[in-house]
Amino acid sequence: MSWLSKISGGHKETGGVKAGSAPRKERPTTLPKIVIDHHEYVPEEFVLGSFRIRPYDGDLIAKQKFDFRLQFDLGGDPVDVSCMGMVVKLTQEAGLVARYQSPQPFYERKLVDYMKAFKGL
Repeated sequence: MSWLSKISGGHKETGGVKAGSAPRKERPTTLPKIVIDHHEYVPEEFVLGSFRIRPYDGDLIAKQKFDFRLQFDLGGDPVDVSCMGMVVKLTQEAGLVARYQSPQPFYERKLVDYMKAFKGL
């Protein structure tokens, strides 16, 4: 380190954020919204590849394939992804349990980043 940077304090951290590191993003407080037939649902359970909505009051039936939209906010950037799902179970007690295909890689990375932020990782 040069004597000039020692005198001027060029090696100090600025603003509480280490030099070279990105500021920490705000942690999401809710799971992504799921939009099926223009109805918005907040899932009771959501993991990569499946979700549960309870109560569900739509028109889907067991083993039916369906299109839905996955909506979430990642650090102030709204994300709206079109997905394909399949009903695994649909009962009054269980609600709607569905599996879904991974979205396109770009959106899959955003979803993984969102889930990491949601879990605080």
